[in-house]
Amino acid sequence: MIDWLSLFFNLFWILGLATLLAAFSFHHYLAQQAQRSLRSELENVSFSRWFWVGLLLICIGLAGTSDVWWETAVWAIFTFLSLSNLYQTLRQVSP
Repeated sequence: MIDWLSLFFNLFWILGLATLLAAFSFHHYLAQQAQRSLRSELENVSFSRWFWVGLLLICIGLAGTSDVWWETAVWAIFTFLSLSNLYQTLRQVSP
């Protein structure tokens, strides 16, 4: 029997990791094309936005798949912090 709730929450952290991988890969490509260092490219707001989206999805997924209450609480705190940081980066203007 398939545990649909577990499958649903596992989808979140898998999508979060895929988002982080895509963000790192794309900004690595941009750094190569512009002949800049990767560090300077990763300091851009455009990377920060995708980083926090990916981390938010990972935290939601791990909070949903946790078995004990304190682990769920820790991931819920990290989810709130990721959401707060995402909100702050969305309010910043890209250069």
